[in-house]
Amino acid sequence: MNIEPAPNAVDFASFDFMDIQQQQQQQPPPPQQKSSQAPSSQPLTQPDLGYLDNFNLDDPMWQADMDACHSAYFDIAHYAVPIINQEKFLTSLNQPNIPPHVASLSYAIASLGASLMDGYAHVKDKCYQIARKNFEACEREEDGANLMTIEALQACILVTYYELRGKGFARAWMTLGRAIRLAQMMGLDRMDAPEASVAGTLKFQQTLAPAQSPLELEERRKAFWVLFIHDTYASVRSGTPVAIDESKVTTALPAPHGSPEVNYPPMPVLENASILYGTDYISSFTGIVLMVSLCRRCLNHTKLSLESESSTTSPAYSFWEHHYEIDKDLKNCIDAVIGKMDGQALLNDDFALGLDMNFCAIDIFLHEAAMFRAGKDGLPEVLMTESNSRCSKAAMRIVDGVSLSQTLAEPKKALFKQMNIFAMWPVCMAMQVLNRQLSATNDNAELGHVVGMLRILVAAIEDLEDVSGHWIGSISHILKRLEDIDSNSMRSNKGDV
Repeated sequence: MNIEPAPNAVDFASFDFMDIQQQQQQQPPPPQQKSSQAPSSQPLTQPDLGYLDNFNLDDPMWQADMDACHSAYFDIAHYAVPIINQEKFLTSLNQPNIPPHVASLSYAIASLGASLMDGYAHVKDKCYQIARKNFEACEREEDGANLMTIEALQACILVTYYELRGKGFARAWMTLGRAIRLAQMMGLDRMDAPEASVAGTLKFQQTLAPAQSPLELEERRKAFWVLFIHDTYASVRSGTPVAIDESKVTTALPAPHGSPEVNYPPMPVLENASILYGTDYISSFTGIVLMVSLCRRCLNHTKLSLESESSTTSPAYSFWEHHYEIDKDLKNCIDAVIGKMDGQALLNDDFALGLDMNFCAIDIFLHEAAMFRAGKDGLPEVLMTESNSRCSKAAMRIVDGVSLSQTLAEPKKALFKQMNIFAMWPVCMAMQVLNRQLSATNDNAELGHVVGMLRILVAAIEDLEDVSGHWIGSISHILKRLEDIDSNSMRSNKGDV
């Protein structure tokens, strides 16, 4: 099942500015008004789970599987979704009767851990189902005591992440909405507002219990920022608007290097992030948040530009003013986050390689919009030439990043694949640029070079395992073109014999 795009939504995953004028001419007018090994956990309290093929959840073998899955999660997957304090989580399992919010989190962690282990496909699916069932049990409770807990939110976030990496994007999109609403009920988007308590200012009967330590506060901030990242990915993937209003977020950025107890000054809110530039307070995870914020600005910039052109009532949009402002901020952010990292430095950091590729995708998106607008406005050719050059350089850097990813050793290679959904967008954006270059060259040597880079990216998409088929679908015309090139080459070779 696929989500239907919202009215006037832009499919950012496969958007091609060069074709938009032709599309607008063909479309009818719009309607008028419409690490350490986990200790053996206690048996988990369950709701009715009879439909799960009579799995014996109290069996020691099952508990051993759970321990192995927990360890696999914290060894690898935790770094892709760094929202759980391992020591606190393992302590929560050492109670006689584990409540459903802890059980949900335990099984959600196990489902992601099992996805990293050969021969654990059956465990992965069972754990996912039990995690969902326990979370839904929390939702059904009248008093909401188990729902209004950080463990319930963390479980919902991990279930969302599990679903985002699978085939059912519509299901993931709905689960993400539940997690965002729950986080907003807890006030996690307003944690550091001067006028608000940690529990927030929304009027609900239940509130989140106060954090007991700086580590717990940081755990909550990270949970919110992971949702912020997932919300943006879902918008890119579906073309639907984001659910989190960035302008209203007053939660501080993640602490440097993951620890709020190191002697660093308090982190600023996102709006004031530029004060961190030139310091060593920007962790890779914080860098992802900054990159995602720029991605939102770029997508919104394009959306407002298109709406302004197609509407007779909307005020004129200052495209070039916003373009140059975003371009300047993008350069400054890249310098602050990535700096002058060479290939080895990118490989040494858990997030830097994927982060760099996504920065390049934003650069491509921004400058493809500029090329389209410059052509439409009849501006000097030099503007289009400059933007085209920026797109080409960004695409080649993505190709270099993909090539570097092939040299990763375990466990970094497993971590890179664990974040596959965030690598596919830049790969597809680079392929759009290279596909355009195929049409612009008649030089056989250049043609071969471009085709070679496209094949590297195609192999990357296959290696990243696009289970949903969405990203493969968005480049199907490019894959068909490569097939035609192969066919023509074979016919030519036969003719030469």
